[in-house]
Amino acid sequence: MYNNEKFINKIKPQLSSFFHQQFFTRDVGENPGVNVDLSARCGLECPRCQRQTYYANNKDIPGHDLTVDDFIKITDMFKTINFCGQLSDPVHNKYFIDILKLCKMKNVGGTIHNASSLKSKEWYIKAFQAHPYMRWVFGIDGLPKDSCLYRINQDGEKLFDIMIESKKHLKTTPWWQYIIFRYNENDIDEARKLAKKNGINFNLTYSSKWFSEDDLLRPINKDYSIWSGQYERKGYDKI
Repeated sequence: MYNNEKFINKIKPQLSSFFHQQFFTRDVGENPGVNVDLSARCGLECPRCQRQTYYANNKDIPGHDLTVDDFIKITDMFKTINFCGQLSDPVHNKYFIDILKLCKMKNVGGTIHNASSLKSKEWYIKAFQAHPYMRWVFGIDGLPKDSCLYRINQDGEKLFDIMIESKKHLKTTPWWQYIIFRYNENDIDEARKLAKKNGINFNLTYSSKWFSEDDLLRPINKDYSIWSGQYERKGYDKI
């Protein structure tokens, strides 16, 4: 296995500690993983996504589709990859299934974060089968019928069904990531029961992307939202 410790130690001093957590899935030891934004495309229009900053300033979303050749280099150096787009959803990279096949062939594991629901069920089955050992995390914020209130353009019920379908093809258990907002804070128990009924892991995620105390997306129950100081103190997953 390639030892990338020297490479990481060279790069890290050039980045603030904030970006250590954003780009590297493990921050110490040999062969830390890396987070990869696969393209510049996403089918959703989530209001607090970084993409909105570019739209507001009439700028194009930066980036392009990483290719299989790009990933040959990446998988030579990293053996754990987090496909969690800051500006894109990984499923919209046109080479994604081939990239998954490459990762499987080279024994590279990782996690795929998906919220866009625009791909077909048939496409997803091919993706699941391309690398059954990848961990999939589906971003459905609220009950499936309500997730589109934040995940604009998402068909939450379709994505939930795809999450259930993934169990037939993956060797790992899918995760339901549920960011708490005002519109879904009273549905947590029902969602947790739904996840348990379907044999899915359930992960509550506390957000800090509020413009003010009166932000209409911020939960009424303040225990369900965090500011930066609380993040360090409580150790919540932060989005």
